[in-house]
Amino acid sequence: MKQKTRLILGGLALASVVGGIAMATPTLGVVSNVITASGTVNHHIYSHAHVALPGTEDGFSAEIETEGASNVIVQDVVFAPGGTTGWHEHPGVLVLTLTADSGSVDWYDAKCVKHVYNAGDSWTESTSLHDVVNNSTSNAHFIVSYLVPKGVGKRTDEPAPACAAALGLE
Repeated sequence: MKQKTRLILGGLALASVVGGIAMATPTLGVVSNVITASGTVNHHIYSHAHVALPGTEDGFSAEIETEGASNVIVQDVVFAPGGTTGWHEHPGVLVLTLTADSGSVDWYDAKCVKHVYNAGDSWTESTSLHDVVNNSTSNAHFIVSYLVPKGVGKRTDEPAPACAAALGLE
């Protein structure tokens, strides 16, 4: 009886994984996707910088902190007009830049709130559900730097949130 129960539970677990993959939204319209660099930091990271800037009291400060080993990945990816990243999350922190020759993109959060980014804009992403759509007439060209846990993929595909259907973002 225990073996039969294990087989049933194992089958249900496999079905839920396969069903979850089937429900994820696909990436579409990728023209080019190149990992230009990938490396590993095998220890915690704590790095802080402060730069005094003329005419300001506070200057500029930046900080990076991790617990555990990390992978650092740099990606150069281009989406054709109409292309989409599909709904996904990241297991770390990203810094993205749209190159100077890029069309604009529409970035949607889990509540389907849209933010438009244009050529030359940079922003960060992390563990929140989102989708990026190239609704422009030009290719959208991203340079992306990832800081994620060692041995973990740089993204997790997810199903579209309920609000996506009304916007055609499924």
